[in-house]
Amino acid sequence: MIKARVSLYPVDQEGLDSLTGLPSKFLDEHALDYDFRQSSTSLDTTITGSDDEVWTALRHLFQENCRQAQDIVMVTTLVRYT
Repeated sequence: MIKARVSLYPVDQEGLDSLTGLPSKFLDEHALDYDFRQSSTSLDTTITGSDDEVWTALRHLFQENCRQAQDIVMVTTLVRYT
């Protein structure tokens, strides 16, 4: 199991409203536990699940926000559980 704490920051602070999190349908289909919140400067998500599913979710999260054609910073902290 992996727990990933992910924060997305727009390079241009005005782009905060256009950041998108993972859809709950995606998270449910991939059997991931999650917690989501938006602060005044970032979009923060905690994702917990199997290794492959968490990596898939991280890739999906990054790619979907890149498709919005804005510059973003994604900071991720991973914790491995055995």
